[in-house]
Amino acid sequence: MTEISLSKEFKPEFDKCIKNFAETGKFPRTDSQVVRSVFEEHGANFDKLDGEGRESLTKYSNKGKHVGMEQVWGSSLGSLSLRYKFKIWAEKWAMDYEKSTGKELPTIIFTDEDTGKKTPSKTEGMRQFLGELTAYAAGCLQFTDIEKRLEARYYNFERSGKIPEEDGGRRKMVISGHNIIKETGKEKPFALASIPPEFPKDAWDWLQTQK
Repeated sequence: MTEISLSKEFKPEFDKCIKNFAETGKFPRTDSQVVRSVFEEHGANFDKLDGEGRESLTKYSNKGKHVGMEQVWGSSLGSLSLRYKFKIWAEKWAMDYEKSTGKELPTIIFTDEDTGKKTPSKTEGMRQFLGELTAYAAGCLQFTDIEKRLEARYYNFERSGKIPEEDGGRRKMVISGHNIIKETGKEKPFALASIPPEFPKDAWDWLQTQK
């Protein structure tokens, strides 16, 4: 069976998965081969991953995933990688969303550990959506991990970080190797960056325009 026929076979299953997630906030159990096949149809190349790239995709942050994402979603010299095109598209999507709904998306402030420079972002969770699906498709993230993370991102949208989760606040998680307390060396629970319910389907629709 060819890769293209695999993609055509798996596409309805992935369509259903994204539709269900967008409508319910529950991410259905989906085999990583399904995600890999439909992503390969739209520009991903998992054969380019080397050891460094695979290690990169096991990282939590978008910055940590950079090497692996560039290897999978990279492009020929002189043109933008699809990963970067997705970043640009997500930023425009965020602006259009705010304009059409009148709602302001939450902003996350990142502090560079080396320079101390602070950088705001409204698309962290959106870019993680593609990054975590890519890591799962590459076999670098277990289904239980992507399920918990994506569902937390969906759940956290428009929820307050100032009240406990049991009272309706944002859901916090412990991610191995991330958000470590310097004094103790232990991971500290934190609320994952959110995604609006409308985003997953729009992101998948956009990706399908890429070849």
